[in-house]
This record gives sequence, C-alpha cells and structure tokens, in this order.
Amino acid sequence: MTDPRPTGPTVVRARRWRVPSGFLSGVAVGAALGVVATVGWHAVTREEPLEPGQLVILSGKDTSPGGQRDELVKLWNELHPQSPARIQPAPVTTDQQHSEMAAVARAQAERAGRRGWNPDDDVDIYNLDVTFTAEFAAAGYLRPIDESRLGDGHLDAFVPEVLDGCRYRGSLWALPFNTDAGLLFYRSDLLGAVGQGRPDFDWDAVIAHSRALAGPGRGGQAPVAGYVGQFGPYEGLTVNGMELIWSAGVDRLVDETENRVLFQRERWERRLRQVAEARRGGLLVGDAFAVPGDEGRSLRDFQEGRALFMRNWPVNYRALTAKDGEPVSPVPFEVTRLPGPSALGGQNLAIARHTAQPRAAQALIEFLTRKEAQRKLFTLGGFAPTRADVYTDPLLREQFPYLALLEEAVGEARVRPRVPHYFRFSRVFREGVRSALEGDGSLPEDFEAQLNQALRGG
Repeated sequence: MTDPRPTGPTVVRARRWRVPSGFLSGVAVGAALGVVATVGWHAVTREEPLEPGQLVILSGKDTSPGGQRDELVKLWNELHPQSPARIQPAPVTTDQQHSEMAAVARAQAERAGRRGWNPDDDVDIYNLDVTFTAEFAAAGYLRPIDESRLGDGHLDAFVPEVLDGCRYRGSLWALPFNTDAGLLFYRSDLLGAVGQGRPDFDWDAVIAHSRALAGPGRGGQAPVAGYVGQFGPYEGLTVNGMELIWSAGVDRLVDETENRVLFQRERWERRLRQVAEARRGGLLVGDAFAVPGDEGRSLRDFQEGRALFMRNWPVNYRALTAKDGEPVSPVPFEVTRLPGPSALGGQNLAIARHTAQPRAAQALIEFLTRKEAQRKLFTLGGFAPTRADVYTDPLLREQFPYLALLEEAVGEARVRPRVPHYFRFSRVFREGVRSALEGDGSLPEDFEAQLNQALRGG
C-alpha cells in the first residue's frame, strides 16, 4: 500500500521547549483584557443582565498542568462576582464520565418542576465529550445555544470540523471547549530524523519497520513492540478501531440521517486482518493489548523505550518533551500524522435544559471559548485549540513547533457517529473489533445486525 499523500506528512522534531515568562504574562494579560471586553459587552449592550447565583459545571477532572480550566473559572469569578462558577468533577475516563453525566441529567429532568424543586442546586453546564452531545440533545437534557447572543464572529473563529461536532439535527447544542486528534509518535533514533530520507508511515511501513526493528530477542535496547495504541475495553478501543477501518479507505461508518450502519465487510476487515496478522507475529501493540491499555500506559511503554511507534493524543507531546531544560524522555522521538484519519476528540460545553441561569451559563461558555482562553488552555495546559486564530498565531507557532501539525490533524479528523445511542453502538463496535484483532481479523457474522440494533437502542 502506498500513502496517498504525494508530499508526505508534516513531521515535527521533538525539542526542548521553554515558554518565556514574559510570553506567559502576555498571555495572561491578553486573556484578562479580552475577558474584560467580553464582560462589558454583555453587561452594557444586553437588554437583560446575567442572572445572579452560582453556576455549576459538571466536567471530567482537569489533569492539565496547573489545572488551567480551574484557573479560567477563577478569572471568570473575579470578573463576575454575582454569577460565580465552580467545576464539579466527574470521573476521568470517557466511559465513566458518560455514566455519571447521564445519571445526573436524567435525575434533573425527572425532578424539574416538582414541588420543592430548586434549580439552583442543579448542574448548569455540562462539559461533554464530543460523543455525548447528540445523545444529550436527543434526550432533551440540553438547551440550544442562542446564536443571537454570541459576539460578532465568535462562531466563525472555530475550526469548522470542530464546531460541526456541536451540531445535531440542524441545531447548535454546544460550543467546543477543546479538541483532539491522534498523532503518531515514533523513535527518531531508529527510524531516522527529518531530512534523512525517512519513508512515509502508512500501515505497510509501520509493519515493515516493526518487523525489522522490534520484537523479543533482538537484544540491546530494541523495542519489544512495534506499535502501541489504546486497545483496552473502553472508548479508546473504539477510537483506534475506527481509525484502522478509516485508513483502509472507508469514508463513513453510519448513515446518521437514517440511523443505520454502512457496513462493508471486505473494506472493514482489510486493515483488521493486516494488523491481526502482525499482532500474532508479536510485532504490534505489545502489553497494551494484553491488559486494559489506555493513553497513560501507551505513553509509558513508548517513553520507556518499549515501542517503536505510539498512537496517542497531542497532549502527550508535552509529557515527552523537556520543560525548563529538564529532560523527561530517555528516547529521542518525532511526531507525525497517523497512517489514516484520526477520530476527532475533545469536549463541548453545553447548557443544561433546566438551568435557572441560561444567559449566565451561555456567557460563561462564550468566555471559556474566546481566543484568550483558548490560548491559555493550549500554552499552559496542552489542550488542542478549537479556534483557527490560535493555530495561525505566529508567536505560538514559533514557541510550539508541533502546532502546525496539530492543525492539519484536527482539520482532517473525523467525527464519530452523531447518534442518540452512540455508547451502545460503541460497546458493540469495540467488542467486534477486539474479537477480530485477537483472531484472524474477521468480524462477527452478525456484526451488521448487532450494530444496527445498538443504533436503535436495543
């Protein structure tokens, strides 16, 4: 197989990065000035002021350096003392977040309007994984974004593919807080640095290099596995499985209008068979397949020299590069695009249907998605920006050389099916993919029927 990209992927050499204190203070000052402008715009030109009272944001735990989401909320509180906010943490993993957030939303819907019900005690904003948005909108748990209240040009600034993940059935239900697209990390000491004639890394190249350089018994510091990804029984396997199938030339998995799977057995199994064969030869996925692998385990396997390639999210670039002159990775590496399209990741901020403070909730969401906030989340927290104007910022491109690559990956990423019963679909999908990768690459005989039943909620 040859890579269809004639000029090859953009590659970024890992290097030490240091953000000058002056730059960071400039970011903070710019953020504060931008926020003040936002506050004045809402307070002066809106006919109705923001509702008073505390806003509650239900969100997965902020694991970014310095808790940058929390820092933004603190800044909001300083500028909006009548409508302060707090983050109510949910579990870290996507599957656990879904369970808790869905339970909270159902409970709020059930008690809304009952005698003694106090909406001030409820969640006002959900920080939803991109895969939750359609489900929560279809279930009636969300209030649409009032586009007439947004600042001029606010929607136009988002990366189109990212904003599209906030829409369902023609309505805008959220604004993107941060986005994500998978990247391919690789050992530059073993595969060659930029400018040394390194071949493009399609799946044929990944397997060929793994066969030549990885595997038990090769001695020295050779990696045990050729490739590590996320293959445990959680949403990570769904993402990795979809990316494998997409890389074989499959465009869409589900017809969202008709809510049915677009199953093409031969095409879906093409890459799964290739990877299953390589796995049987001990070349791929290593320990990450034998146990419930996740992003953290994959990172450790690669960081400690046990893998030649790693599929992971861009926030891990920061974990592998040196900060303030202190090395954190014993293996030299570079980063490029995946062999095929990435699944689009990230979180969207949505207004709870029964909030008593809809104007304040939307104002906070707009505040958290402004350019100044997005710059802070990226520069200090490592979150992939949702706005195009952050990716094109020349100062940021100079300070963070992988930003251009990240922009490409996000622009080419694909949204997972936007369907009301996505999580049932996801569980069935990943169980079938895992069965295929553990066998000869063949999916279950009734796989199409299983997926369609899941899409119907069965």
